[in-house]
Amino acid sequence: MNKPHVLVLGGGEDQLPAYHEARRLGYGVVGVDQRPEALGATAADLFLCMTTRDPRRIAAMVGHLDVAAVISPASDAAQESVAELSRILGTPHQPAPDAVRASVDKGYFHSVLERLGLPTYRHVQSADPDELERAAAGLPLPVIVKPSDSSGSKGVQVVADPRALPAALDEARRHSFSGRVIIEEMLLGRHLSAEAFLRGSRLGTVAVTERTTTGAPRMITTGHTVPAELPPATEIRLRSLIMDICGELGHIDGPVNFDFVVDDRTEEIRFIEMGARLGGNGMPLLVKHAYGINTYEAALHLALGEDFDLTPRHNKKTALRILTSDTDGILRTVEGADAVRALPQTVELQIFAKSGSRVHRYTQAGHKLGYLLLVADSHTELREARARAEALLRFGVEPDPPRAPRIPPVGPELLTEKSPHDLPVGPELLTEKTP
Repeated sequence: MNKPHVLVLGGGEDQLPAYHEARRLGYGVVGVDQRPEALGATAADLFLCMTTRDPRRIAAMVGHLDVAAVISPASDAAQESVAELSRILGTPHQPAPDAVRASVDKGYFHSVLERLGLPTYRHVQSADPDELERAAAGLPLPVIVKPSDSSGSKGVQVVADPRALPAALDEARRHSFSGRVIIEEMLLGRHLSAEAFLRGSRLGTVAVTERTTTGAPRMITTGHTVPAELPPATEIRLRSLIMDICGELGHIDGPVNFDFVVDDRTEEIRFIEMGARLGGNGMPLLVKHAYGINTYEAALHLALGEDFDLTPRHNKKTALRILTSDTDGILRTVEGADAVRALPQTVELQIFAKSGSRVHRYTQAGHKLGYLLLVADSHTELREARARAEALLRFGVEPDPPRAPRIPPVGPELLTEKSPHDLPVGPELLTEKTP
């Protein structure tokens, strides 16, 4: 354990490539995730089964190591810890504080847009449910209810009936670390994303994607296609606005991603939220296959204080499809994977769930089953290939049996078991690979 290590916060499918990239560059890997079954548990040299939101405790656990960099792709929740650990451990790259705040506080991001005079829309943010309900009465329905500081579409819901608002607020609050919830006017138009990487206060690269979602009530991302079919003037305007926002936040180097809506009639761009980190839902894979740029490697070099390469190797029309289940249960079969891999447009098919594992309905991004990446010469060919792949690929899920009515416990002798996430982190929850 004498060689330098990279500390990766999070151990899911979108963080796992950073583990492999760090090892390819010759570093040991320390992974942190509160789920003992996380993919990073077996991929790390040292795995800490604990929350990523306790930077001082993490720092104490890795104090005996030479930690050369801290990174957390795809996780807004861990960005404050990345910043604090970078400071405590004295690693070369220090994230811009305002960019971190804009990533974890949707209300603050709105205030940045207002400060810059950019197009915005009505919203209210509070930890007080009564204040939120009163304010929502002044917003046109439908509205979108979200946790103010969470990501991955957890707790997000479109509300079209005022009677459904209290339940939506309760759900959003359960997924908020701070207890704050934001209610936003629902924007109409094309939903798009931008996965960008800055270098020396300039855009090194940006992938503008057409984003598909589940639609109401959850609006969870189901796929991306790049490049989005935007008029050149709109794309030029988008790049300028990204630079304005990043300049205001002091974000001069590194990855950043934005979700935004373009008005179908006026082409006006309205930003929804941002994250000053590598995007989730397979966005770095999309960039790799579309442009030949390894943003995991670039982000690691930046965190290590080294130069990084954003030179595009090619420019290909690429689609990413997120694989999901519409049923809670046990995955029994996966059919058609070989046939999908044999399609000429398929460049990558990743299936995270294994036969016999528990899967969940796609009510948040963390419930995905895998990624499908397709490359073609035209958007029409991409759509046709995606349709063929979806017809071939089948997940056989044995549904959970109906739940029996819950009988309330009676008496002090009934105890509740702690979940693994509530357990203290001791030697038994720390795994280290032997050389």
